[in-house]
Amino acid sequence: MSSPASPFGRRRLVVTSLIALLIVPAFFLSARVFSAWRAGYDWAEMDWDSKGHTTLLDFLKAAEIAKRPALVNDRACVEYFRHQDGAIVKTACP
Repeated sequence: MSSPASPFGRRRLVVTSLIALLIVPAFFLSARVFSAWRAGYDWAEMDWDSKGHTTLLDFLKAAEIAKRPALVNDRACVEYFRHQDGAIVKTACP
């Protein structure tokens, strides 16, 4: 007579552990995407290092960047800065 399968068998423990390990990064990434999307920037505006195009990493960085008006040589501009330390990421003048 065979014994009933243990609800916490080795295979089930491994699968459950892998799922738990994948949920944490998936949650972090989805929260980051949501924050970047809510930042309200246009896709072209998120080219933080002025390389001519916006990448997925630029999009994800938008979650930690804010903008404020700035006066540069008597011109009204927009200054983008990091929330973490206030460092200026880029300045855009029309």
